[in-house]
Amino acid sequence: MTPEEQAFLERTRVGALATVDDERNPHVVPICYALPEFDDSTAETDPAIVSAIDEKPKATRKLQRVRNIRTNSRVTLLVDRYREDWSRLAWVQIRGRARIIEPDAAVGVRSDSTNRNRTGSTPHDAATGALERKYDQYADHDLGDCPVILIRVERTVSWGALDRGDGNESEDRGRNESGDRGRNVDS
Repeated sequence: MTPEEQAFLERTRVGALATVDDERNPHVVPICYALPEFDDSTAETDPAIVSAIDEKPKATRKLQRVRNIRTNSRVTLLVDRYREDWSRLAWVQIRGRARIIEPDAAVGVRSDSTNRNRTGSTPHDAATGALERKYDQYADHDLGDCPVILIRVERTVSWGALDRGDGNESEDRGRNESGDRGRNVDS
């Protein structure tokens, strides 16, 4: 993953996770994600993407994406930025292998994609810490008991103006031109 791709992923808030079921049918869902950092003391050397299977109203462990990952670990995550000004279009596609990390998975990690260090004792701690720092909404959720999807990045493909973001993809997501929440024609 290039530094430009990583910066784009850190700024952007939502991606589309594609999995394949046991009959080879694609299944695509929008997800929130983050990039945790793992300590050098682990065998986790490839870049990773994590997404919580949080407590929103759904049967967490029966989700299609979870069943698919347990059957076939190959996944694709597409993160894009659409703007009416097409010179600012960009996307990053991540291909990799996913696994479900339960809260009790043990390996030492440091969780951080924003240079605020936090020592965690498990990959789950690193994943939930990175997600909580990226999304204020997780303050109202208890991720400590929720499984997490961990995607080991094997290949990235990117296109467009990755470095031409307006710098506030995180802040203006879901706001219209007047700054109110509502239909966002510019995202």
